[in-house]
Amino acid sequence: MTARNPPMDAEANTCLRFGVLLLAAGASGYRVIRAVKRCARSVGFDNADVIVGFNTISCTFHRGEQFRTAVSDVPLPGVNASRIEALETAAHSLLQSYRTPEVINAVLDEIERIPSPRWGFRLSTLAAGLACAGFAVLNQFGLTTAALVCLAAMLGQLVRAFLHKAHFNLIGITMAASFVASAAFLLLAQVVPISGVISPGFVAAVLFLIPGFPLFTSFVDLARFDFTAGIPRLFFALEIIVVIMLTVSVVAMLSGTPQAQTAPVPKSAEFLVSGALASFVSVGCFALLFNSSRRMALIAAALGMVANAARLALLADGVRSYLAAFVAALIIGIVGGLLGQVAKVPRTTVTIPAAVVMIPGPVIYAAVHNFAVGDIINALSKFTEVSFVVLFIAGGLSVGRMLTDPTWAFFRYIDFDHELVGEERPINN
Repeated sequence: MTARNPPMDAEANTCLRFGVLLLAAGASGYRVIRAVKRCARSVGFDNADVIVGFNTISCTFHRGEQFRTAVSDVPLPGVNASRIEALETAAHSLLQSYRTPEVINAVLDEIERIPSPRWGFRLSTLAAGLACAGFAVLNQFGLTTAALVCLAAMLGQLVRAFLHKAHFNLIGITMAASFVASAAFLLLAQVVPISGVISPGFVAAVLFLIPGFPLFTSFVDLARFDFTAGIPRLFFALEIIVVIMLTVSVVAMLSGTPQAQTAPVPKSAEFLVSGALASFVSVGCFALLFNSSRRMALIAAALGMVANAARLALLADGVRSYLAAFVAALIIGIVGGLLGQVAKVPRTTVTIPAAVVMIPGPVIYAAVHNFAVGDIINALSKFTEVSFVVLFIAGGLSVGRMLTDPTWAFFRYIDFDHELVGEERPINN
């Protein structure tokens, strides 16, 4: 590597910074690679080789016979839909012309000043409660149970926010928040009597912790064979889910709470309407927890309401749960892709929140709980059901994207031979 062209260092670091910000915001490897390549083309490089992992990124930039390699890591990627939107907007507008590192860094400085978390402490806490309460209504747990679920989830979110601010270990945060939420629901259920068993709400109170964004983003990476990013992201999501459900299982065994039973979906217009409204609230609140803007949250909520209503209608007609999930996810993938183009927002910021509400939380709990108590046959049965539903949701989102995003479907890469418009290449300055 030669040092005869010092500006290459500044340009390489700028491109790397663009990718690091996207990766830290929770974007898929595909988006990070394309953004870094766009940035490299914009600052005048001839080519760029980009490798993206779950929390690492390695880039080699070429100009003639010279090259620079830049590597960075992200301590732990989070989810920041607003930052993904801002960076994608910059990648599709600012980087369509030749730019200097100073100009790009100034824009990145402005993007970094966007508040994170975007919403205040009180609103995010309320959003966690309402998201879980909406899930409780969707699963026919009753309004009283939904109200207690809301309060318990809010307490769990308070613990999560406090420990996150203190930079506590994520596994510890997940364990503490799930323990507080599930235990709080059990205590509240002793104060406010609930008709029937209390197990359903006990499970719903922790669903705000489900890592839906990294889970479905991992399938986006795997669908394009980006194994370096997809496999560790998938294992991260599975690790968090297992920690949640094991914690809940321990609380259940200590308290003697029986396993929740899944109720069949009734074939009634009243439930369909209430389920659609609950989906709207739950999806919108999940989007706020992902740091979405109001516009993205409303789009995701409307999309989730329509798709989940279709899923509930199919379930009421006796369609298999995984097939109903596939149809709903396909609707989300197609309509979400079209809405993303019209509203100028990244599709993942609206499609993933809309799909999160379909994750079968009670069935996941049943699988883990049965493993914990040694009921292997039922555990494997529930685990298979969960796997099918999640895989078919991912499949529906992937097919929807193939149908609406030719660049993604046909593996089209950034063309470095394409001459950009705008100011001169920085190399000529």
